[in-house]
Formats: sequence, structure tokens, C-alpha cells
Amino acid sequence: MQFYLTNFTDTESLENAIRNIPYCGGNTNTSGALRLTRTQIFNTANGDRPDVPNVIVLVTDGNPTRETDMLPGELHIITRMDVRVVGVGVTNEVSDCAATACSSSIYLYKGIQNSAISSTAANRIVARLYT
Repeated sequence: MQFYLTNFTDTESLENAIRNIPYCGGNTNTSGALRLTRTQIFNTANGDRPDVPNVIVLVTDGNPTRETDMLPGELHIITRMDVRVVGVGVTNEVSDCAATACSSSIYLYKGIQNSAISSTAANRIVARLYT
């Protein structure tokens, strides 16, 4: 966990913190990421606001390799919480499994090849959040 929503009071500081999240490499634990977000980020003690829709932008470079059997359950819990999930696959190795295992609140963009998401891709992702 890099930070909580309570760590920042302005957009610029939050964006800067997001840009500076280090890439750790290794295994892909999508189930763990969703669970961590659900339990640690989406709670009022850590800055969740009940009157604001919850959105997860899940950036991944591959298919889940850890806790894969738990992914359908985590996706089910997340969607029942009315959380919108936007999957961003940064390579073509990312499968559609997360997108097809769930409701239409899951979107998947894949094949983004550079280390920084292009402004065009970012604009598509943000636009999708409001549709």
C-alpha cells in the first residue's frame, strides 16, 4: 500500500503520488489488489467518501498468477458494492478474464506498450468512468 486517500488534500499532490508508485514486478495478484482496495481504500477511516462513487483503475502487465481461484469471488463482491472497475493492460499478455467474469461495470483496455499511459488512452479511460 503506497498511500491512502486521506494523505492528500489536492489533486496535484495525488497525481504526483500516483506517478511515483514504483513498479515492483513479480507475480500478478489481481485478487489481492481488489481485496486490498475493498478493505483498505474503500473505508471511511482511510478517506472513502460514501457520497462519491468508488472506482478502481486496475493497471496490470499480465494474467493473474496468485490467488487465481479467488478472483471471481472478489469481482463479485466488488460489483455488488457498486464499484466501477477499469482494467488497464499494459501489454498484450493481459487476458479478458477479469472483464468477462463480471458485469458490464468492468472495462478492459490492453496493449498499452509504454511505461506511461498516453494522454489519449487516459482520456478514453476517464470518459468511460462517466458513461
